[in-house]
Amino acid sequence: MSEYGLRIANFEAGSIYEVMTGVRNRYDTTEAMFTHSLFSDFIKENGLNIHKGESTRDIICVEFNYGSRSLAEEKAHRYRSLCDAGGELDKAFATNNLNRISAAYLKMERVKYMYDHVEDAAGQYEKKSANELREMFYENGIDIWYGKNKIHYCMLYRTPGKAKKGSCMFIRQSLYKRARDFLYMGIKLPKKNAPLVEIGAYSSLVTSAIENRIRIEPENILILKDVDAVFNTRVLAVDVDAQGRCFAEYKENYPLKNTMFDGQALIDEGVFPDYGNGYILLRQHFCKMAAFVSRIQLFFKDKYGEDYETAEVTDMFGIKHRVKDIKLITTDNACKWLKFHITYKYWCDWVHKNDCLFGVVKTAHESKMGEYQRMSYQMINSLDVNNMNGVMTDTVNYILQLKRDDGVFLDFLDRNKNFSNDYEPLVRICQKNPSFVRSDYYRERKRVIIREYVKRVKFGKVLQNADNLVIVGSPYAMLLHAVGESALSDPTFAQEKSAIQCWTERFSDGEYLAEFRSPFNSRNNLGFLHNKSHPLLRKYFPFGKQIIAINMIGTETQDRNNGLTHWPSSQKCA
Repeated sequence: MSEYGLRIANFEAGSIYEVMTGVRNRYDTTEAMFTHSLFSDFIKENGLNIHKGESTRDIICVEFNYGSRSLAEEKAHRYRSLCDAGGELDKAFATNNLNRISAAYLKMERVKYMYDHVEDAAGQYEKKSANELREMFYENGIDIWYGKNKIHYCMLYRTPGKAKKGSCMFIRQSLYKRARDFLYMGIKLPKKNAPLVEIGAYSSLVTSAIENRIRIEPENILILKDVDAVFNTRVLAVDVDAQGRCFAEYKENYPLKNTMFDGQALIDEGVFPDYGNGYILLRQHFCKMAAFVSRIQLFFKDKYGEDYETAEVTDMFGIKHRVKDIKLITTDNACKWLKFHITYKYWCDWVHKNDCLFGVVKTAHESKMGEYQRMSYQMINSLDVNNMNGVMTDTVNYILQLKRDDGVFLDFLDRNKNFSNDYEPLVRICQKNPSFVRSDYYRERKRVIIREYVKRVKFGKVLQNADNLVIVGSPYAMLLHAVGESALSDPTFAQEKSAIQCWTERFSDGEYLAEFRSPFNSRNNLGFLHNKSHPLLRKYFPFGKQIIAINMIGTETQDRNNGLTHWPSSQKCA
């Protein structure tokens, strides 16, 4: 079995329908991957047939990039193919290469035969749009022939990431019921006004590709109601007048309300995996959360002292938990099962059925370029032209180092090697024979590689002392909230007039930072941060260098960054 999962077939819906109607004799397919996930763990133990440990036909992916053609469209298509084949044959004759001429001639004959016989199935052509096929296949399923054997598949799920393309996963009919029951967590939908979009999005969370798994008993998770932070500030508000026309106006003391811990969690360092680098993105049944390593138990010990062994806190359901048992703290916004009116116990029972395993979808990673990170042209365009000299300083110095220092150049090759370039062989040769750097071949390759790198820089790939850091919002406020104290009384951050306070070990205490949301949309996604350390943050949050904590209380951070649902890039100001 591949480290990524099982190989499956990816079918085009239009080709499936045309095979069904008899106007085509083969499917358009590519290879796809049924990745490791909590769902794949389940279905492998519940009847999935695996061929030679590396592939399966029980699950297929179907994409809806095109529909089926009418007879007139098929004629036009085959005529274009005939013209293209004729052009290839002419080019082959011009080369005087017998093998190429023979191959082009055979292709020409094959395409001509297909064109001449397009009328053979004239009554079977039926035009269907991709949307029509989607509706048909979702409702009725599809039949796929493998030689003389036929498998009937039922539509199982469509992941949110594929929503625009409409591609989805189908499963063998005999496995459908148990697979759907697992994904839906046994939830029965009403026949009228069923929340199909919501359950489709949240049931597929357990199908997310995972890197690893960790075990957390659901009873050891403290689920709290999230906290709204409201403050007044000056905004440019867009509104609609009586005639339905949009207009914008500045408003003073406008109340902004933000949800502080939306989708966020704190996880005790006792269960946090070493490979996480301070952050893991978790998935379970109807549950997703970004969990950040914390010393939860140390905080409880300091808070309750001699009463630590018997101290209890109450979750949002009124259930008491002994503080010494709590391994993870999160809020209701991470628990999508609450939208379907099921009980806390019901969810816990389903997590236990899955052996209390949570899938780790992502972890934090440092830049491949060490302390440097590349900017994008969108970031460059958001800055004042008068700042360009400072912005370009690190990049210009690096290019000069590449030209002058073979050690820096070989390190560049080693960091950027892949299967399609010759960087690794160059590094190996130079390691084996250092004098190779004086050869004409090495000097020419070095000149060409640096020239190509400079071209990329001109497209905005400018180096900065920066990295992609994962944001956690006011983490100490979350600990206070867990013990019933006001999250808004968090003493670890203060409001500043010109900047928003943050804390990260990636940069020095007291430094001012430019923060770019990723993906970066416009100048409104650009923030100005002030890195301020606090003893409580250092004591309870061993985040490391890949995490940045930002003050969410009385600041416009979330509004400026579209809710901070992505990884922002925090960069040192030039």
